[in-house]
Amino acid sequence: MSKIKVCYFSPTGGTLQVAKHLAESMSKILCAEVEYHSYTLPKEREVMPVFDAGDIIIWATPVYAGRIPNKTLDYVRNSIHADGNLSVALVTFGNRAYDNALAELVGLMEDGGMQTVGAAAMVTRHVFSDTLGASRPNKDDIFALENFAAKVVEKIQSFSNDKVPAIKVSGESHPDKYYTPLKSTNAPASFLKAKPSCDSERCIRCGKCLNICPMGSISNVGGVPMFDGICIKCQACRLKCPAQVIAFTDPDYHSHIAMLEQNFSSPKQAEFYIVGE
Repeated sequence: MSKIKVCYFSPTGGTLQVAKHLAESMSKILCAEVEYHSYTLPKEREVMPVFDAGDIIIWATPVYAGRIPNKTLDYVRNSIHADGNLSVALVTFGNRAYDNALAELVGLMEDGGMQTVGAAAMVTRHVFSDTLGASRPNKDDIFALENFAAKVVEKIQSFSNDKVPAIKVSGESHPDKYYTPLKSTNAPASFLKAKPSCDSERCIRCGKCLNICPMGSISNVGGVPMFDGICIKCQACRLKCPAQVIAFTDPDYHSHIAMLEQNFSSPKQAEFYIVGE
């Protein structure tokens, strides 16, 4: 029997939470086994997913600066080699906007031989902020996601032996720019090279942060983490630190958070697309 295969990038767990709910909702209707393939960590990106004939694929990623995270883009492009598999594209965003991310993901999936029957953009908590998108997805989001799952399954069953027309989603499928973050003054915020730091006096030397960096950029120096590589601002180390001693101090970074919380506090709605609708 075919499986539902979920491929995901989820440094802080929010994207995986949504992808799991979507996959499990679909599996209940289809009575299909769900299999997960993470490409969050460097070692996981050494392995390419395998798609068998008849497998249904869910590809899930958070939105970074309005697009797919650029440090994962080559992996996504190189690992999508399907043979007409029916699929669902899923992006999560922190209540600002998903811009071109969903269209970009759909484009990569279709370029790689997948047939996209559904696409969704779900709101999750913004990893920069304690308030932006807090408590999302909520009950209404989950209800909408379950309805979406049912419609996707209905389409999958109707397209069992037919070629699926191209799905239409908001955004550009081949964007060439990322969203430019702004400060609270609306001037461009420059924190691309900003890195977190650790309060060594309060660090409990548990080593947890060393194993959760998607870029493998945290080393151990005398039991204290050192942030000496590429940082994609995913916040995994900061949010998962049990002692809460990891922080970003860059002023542009904090000014950008203030801008987000000031301008994007009104709850955004999840958006769903079904092929042919």
